[in-house]
Amino acid sequence: MVLVCSRDASVLFDPGSTYSYVSSYFATYLVVPRDSLSAPIYVSILVGDSIIEDHVYRSCVVIIGDPETHVDLLLLDMVDFDVILGMDWLSPYHAILDCHAKTVNLALLGLPRLEWRGTPNHFVSRVVSYMKARRMVEKRCLAYLAYVHDSSVEVPSMDFVPVVWEFPKVFPADLLEMPCDRDIDFALIWLRALSPSLFCHIIWPR
Repeated sequence: MVLVCSRDASVLFDPGSTYSYVSSYFATYLVVPRDSLSAPIYVSILVGDSIIEDHVYRSCVVIIGDPETHVDLLLLDMVDFDVILGMDWLSPYHAILDCHAKTVNLALLGLPRLEWRGTPNHFVSRVVSYMKARRMVEKRCLAYLAYVHDSSVEVPSMDFVPVVWEFPKVFPADLLEMPCDRDIDFALIWLRALSPSLFCHIIWPR
């Protein structure tokens, strides 16, 4: 384990990552305030999508051995690790990774070379990654789609709904809360376009 803000953390040293990240769960234990980035950062993930990160925990203390190091951690929703240390931490501290020996060497100025050896993790994670789940479904494994609703959470007011609070003149003033769930019937009319092979349709709620 590595100490991050005086707390044991499961850390991934990732030279393929430009920035460093902290999980949403572990971020609740950090003793530093969360700041907003001046400009959002687009992060590419393994499944090919991109997510936007706009919050950061600055100057978090990372202790490997005796010396203290510091890193800015972007907030990322992940479950496999508490912290990912990317090149913004590996490069300034001259870190050398030995994947076979599972060691990290830090060449800090004015200090002897420090070697940290990782411990094998025998814990079997119960979380299945998206890519593994997709491969299992393609092999016709049985899959369930669950919808979880937290009944203890209050329904947000209209002031917290994106787009709605940005255009107060468009939405009526008496719309004080989220609309209730209800079924809506739609009517479909197909119209032939100019070309005989093209069709268009119009949809409106009844």
